Amino acid sequence: MKNIKKPKLIIFTGPSGVGKGTVEKELFNNPSLKLKLSVSVTTRQPREGEIDGIHYYFVSQDTFDACLADNKLIEYSLHFDNYYGTLYSEIDRIIAQGKIPFLEIETNGATQVIDYYKKHKKVDEIVSIFLMPPSFSELEKRIIRRNTEPEEVIKKRLAKAKQEVGQANLFQYIVISDTVPQTVAEIEKIIKNEFSDLLNQKEEQNEGRKA
Repeated sequence: MKNIKKPKLIIFTGPSGVGKGTVEKELFNNPSLKLKLSVSVTTRQPREGEIDGIHYYFVSQDTFDACLADNKLIEYSLHFDNYYGTLYSEIDRIIAQGKIPFLEIETNGATQVIDYYKKHKKVDEIVSIFLMPPSFSELEKRIIRRNTEPEEVIKKRLAKAKQEVGQANLFQYIVISDTVPQTVAEIEKIIKNEFSDLLNQKEEQNEGRKA
């Protein structure tokens, strides 16, 4: 009997301002999905309320460079003058806990992860989801509505977003971010379908004990 590989992790990406953080928060409010955020390492400074090891691993540029030199990162990217990356050890740690690693990363980093799994003939072990805005004009409105950044930064974000939207077809699933409930429901359906074996594991074990 052929050994069918099962997905082990989720790549979640999309342009800046599309609402990834809001959707992610709702998904993590559902413990039955067994999701665990893969904490990225970054050279940027912590924002107010961010905690090292929970939101990010905040490191110096020298430490980040050492991770690269030691081949400890499955992906990395430069995003608005700061480096971000995903540690192999972080993914392994989450899988060992019986959870699903959830990588919420930039599109450039996401394609690096996909390329890595393709190279090692393990592309069927990942589920990649691209969050797409209903329209580019709507995305522009969402970014401007934040009112947290100067006009120059907004222009950079919009230019980068346009490039990222053009890469959507590289991902397994494209989900339109219209309303939060609709978006969350669609992604939950994808996760339950792709990770059915892992998500049903506890129920099967309980049934075995009853028998």
